[in-house]
Amino acid sequence: MKLLHVSIRAWTATFRLPLLYSGTGLTSPLPPYATILGLIGATVGREIMPIETKIGFIFKSAGTAIDLETTQRLYVDDKWKLKPNKKTGIAKRQFHIKPELELYLDNLSFKNAFEYPANSLCLGRSQDLAWILNVDEIEASSVPEGIIRGTLIPFPEPMAAGLILLLPDYFDNSNYGYARETGKLGKYQAIKYDTQAKIKRNDLFKLEGKDETIYLHSLKAL
Repeated sequence: MKLLHVSIRAWTATFRLPLLYSGTGLTSPLPPYATILGLIGATVGREIMPIETKIGFIFKSAGTAIDLETTQRLYVDDKWKLKPNKKTGIAKRQFHIKPELELYLDNLSFKNAFEYPANSLCLGRSQDLAWILNVDEIEASSVPEGIIRGTLIPFPEPMAAGLILLLPDYFDNSNYGYARETGKLGKYQAIKYDTQAKIKRNDLFKLEGKDETIYLHSLKAL
C-alpha cells in the first residue's frame, strides 16, 4: 500500500500532559494523536475528523530542557467577578529540543495540503513553530512483527517497555461558542526513539527502501 510521508522539523516542541495542571509543566515524550490531528487540521485549514486517516509516526528530539514563562493571574473581586490581576506569575515548562517528526498517513489526499499549508504549523504550543522538509509517497507492506521506535502503542503491549500515558485521541469542537471537549482518551505506551522494541501485532508496516517499521494507528470516534 502507499502512504503519505511528511518530514517535519522544529526548534522546540511541547506536548502537554492532560492530567498535570500545576507545578512544572511536563511534556509528553511523544506527540499525542490529538496533537497530530490538530497539525493536519492546521495544514488543511479545517477540523479533521479522527476517522479520516490512519496515523503512523516516528518522533525523536535532541533532549529536553526547562523554560520560564510569564503567566497572567486572575482574581475574584468583591462582586464575585473574575478579573485579571496586575501581578504576573512565573511558570516552568519542559520542552523538546530540535524535534524531528516523520509522519505517515494512509489518506493520500492530504498531500497537496502539506505541499501548500493553509496555516503555520506548530508542534504543541503556538511558539513551537515547525516547518516541512519533504512530502512524498512511500510504499509500505504489512508485516506480522517488526522493530518500532519513537511512537505510541496502545496499552498493553507485553513485548515492549515504555511509559504508560493517558492521552487524548481527539477533541470535539462541534459545539460552537463553547470550549472544546475531549472526544476520547486512550491509554498508550510511549516507545522512545532510543528504546526500540520488537513487537508482534496488527497494523505494522515495513517501509520500502528503509530499515524501519511503523505502527499505523486507527482513531475511532465515539
